[in-house]
Amino acid sequence: MKRIIAPASAFCVLHLVLGVLSSRCGAEDSKAAYRFYLDGNLSKAAAAYMRLAAAEPAEIAPLMDAAMVYKQLDRYAEAAGALEKALRLDPYQSDLLAELGWLKFHQAEYETAQAYFERALKLQPPHARAVLGLSGVYSNLGDKGKTLECLERYRKLRPDFAGVDYIMAWNFMNFKMYREAQESLIEALRKDASFVEARLPLAGIYAREGKFNEAWNQYYRALDYAPNHPIASKMMKVLEGKLSKQPEEIRPPFRIVKPLKMEPVPVLSELARSVKVRVGIGTGNTGKQGRNNILKFKSYEGLTVRGKTSGKIYAAIPPDEVWTTAYENGKVMLKNPKGVVYGNFSGAILLRPNNLKRGTIVFENTPGCQNPWFKYSDRQYRGMMEISPVTGRGLGVVNVVDMEVYLLGVVPSEVSSQWPYESLKAQAVLARTQAIIRRARGGTHKADGYHMCDGQHCQAYKGVMTEANSTDRAVLETEGELLTYHARPAYTFYHSNCGGYIQASGEVTGWGDSPYLTTHQDLPSDLAVPIDSPWKFHQWITGSPPANCNYPGMVRSSEFRWLRIIRHSDMEFRINRDYKIGTLLGLTPLKRSPSGNVNSIKITGSRKTVVIEREHLIRNILGFSSLKSTLFFMEVNRFKNGKIRNYWLYGGGWGHGIGMCQSGAAGMAGKYGKTYREIIEFYFPGTKIKKLRYVRKKPAIAAKPAPQ
Repeated sequence: MKRIIAPASAFCVLHLVLGVLSSRCGAEDSKAAYRFYLDGNLSKAAAAYMRLAAAEPAEIAPLMDAAMVYKQLDRYAEAAGALEKALRLDPYQSDLLAELGWLKFHQAEYETAQAYFERALKLQPPHARAVLGLSGVYSNLGDKGKTLECLERYRKLRPDFAGVDYIMAWNFMNFKMYREAQESLIEALRKDASFVEARLPLAGIYAREGKFNEAWNQYYRALDYAPNHPIASKMMKVLEGKLSKQPEEIRPPFRIVKPLKMEPVPVLSELARSVKVRVGIGTGNTGKQGRNNILKFKSYEGLTVRGKTSGKIYAAIPPDEVWTTAYENGKVMLKNPKGVVYGNFSGAILLRPNNLKRGTIVFENTPGCQNPWFKYSDRQYRGMMEISPVTGRGLGVVNVVDMEVYLLGVVPSEVSSQWPYESLKAQAVLARTQAIIRRARGGTHKADGYHMCDGQHCQAYKGVMTEANSTDRAVLETEGELLTYHARPAYTFYHSNCGGYIQASGEVTGWGDSPYLTTHQDLPSDLAVPIDSPWKFHQWITGSPPANCNYPGMVRSSEFRWLRIIRHSDMEFRINRDYKIGTLLGLTPLKRSPSGNVNSIKITGSRKTVVIEREHLIRNILGFSSLKSTLFFMEVNRFKNGKIRNYWLYGGGWGHGIGMCQSGAAGMAGKYGKTYREIIEFYFPGTKIKKLRYVRKKPAIAAKPAPQ
């Protein structure tokens, strides 16, 4: 019997079908809008989200997404309008109220901002972002008591967040509470030593109190992170005549007064002989060596000075005797302890410890050296040292050392030796693989005469000074293991902290695509929550979400989430140093990877407009000290007259975000009990660990039986 559908039922079915189709269309439109957002087509993205909002008048998500895009475009009035529409649909959304408060705060509409923040806190009393915003409102309204009360509340909600201590310090200074400001700045630097913006006001407070030595030291340390900072450089010169001590007394160098390891390291006797690797010592951010005009060296076991090519022994130096090399007229000059010139060499010389197995070479800190690496600290290395004349740079210093012995100094220089053991083993495998690739291909420093440098440009390497039993054992237990993809060494990129989201190599300009360097959240897949809209990303980056690398007590929280507040004048000066744009009129992040990292940024100036796409250039250009990462959301704060006061950058992570997150590896091992193989598989899916042949030891030969 043929079934007949009643008209009412037919209408219901039709309504259901249309609803499903509408939902699917809405989802597709939302994906298209988000694609515009990631591609940097921000105006198209905002328009697409607003069309979605018009098509789905009961939905607040498109309005919230549109608001975040408008905010990125520095169109705050339109952003506020979108959120106000969303608020009429859902008046009990505390996050909405808090963001409306921030939009009004950045436009200097403090009374309106206050009302929104208070409504958010009435709905959700521990709303951290609303508490922080309300403190800013009270500060600008001149209410000292309520400002400090709110900041204390925020500090309790985010105890490891260095940004709140920095903001507290500025408020203390505004209220002329300099002792309290000093304490807050010191606390901010305890949580985040790279916080240059905190060092400058701390130095100013010290100078104001007549503590010129302390002020000079803070300006000097600011230059460690932001070379040529104009204020720091100028103030150091101003303070020179007021110092009560010599600079080397204010910042005493690290001295090695005895061998760091008197007895043979147990691991050294276990490691098999491996290939030699050449490491440039005392290099800068680009991997180039600093200007080494003079160096002092010794060995606790004694050493010989030989010709690199001839092998001829030019000097036999007794234990503990300090000799000097200097760059003179394009040659290496060698002097004995009495200052007598022992020889001038147009080619390279080798410093070889008498006992290569356990011997080391120590470079004593040399105040006259132009390279800070050797100027302010003693340095100790295993293996041999090659010293050669380098035109324009002075003495080239290359450590020639066995690969596995080199790793003893790399692993603890890259990660904390106190971290969970399996994460140390993962680091050892990746560091070895990277070194093998660079050595096999000549490395990016082939023209410099070494396979890799000793800085973050390649791999951090501080020699004997950082060696520890835990990392020594990690190197030994993974001896010869390297990561491969289709039987070839894999590119084992790693970084300090991804901020909760790994970035794919193909998403970053100049890196190239790789099937095992993919994007994913730094979480077990069953715990990951999609971050697929501008609003979700904004809430995620300004909060403290769960992640492998969010590991308080083991990993510094200042690496997972950070805040930088950069004055407009500072930003303008920094950009003009490199791009000569004139007056800074606008700063707009454009393209983003799915991980949220900014992959291009537009700078609008009175003379010209430039777009920067390289990851390291974006980080270098924003502020005096390099940003920790490109994973950030920027908010523009203005005076009441509409002029830009400063830029608030809410960021996450430290490094490029590609490959293994070192902090995440610690979290996987410590929080979830993962092995180093599981850690590596998580960050480099589809790869395999193989054993190198050079570490295959010869089997012990059984003794022949004695004749009967």
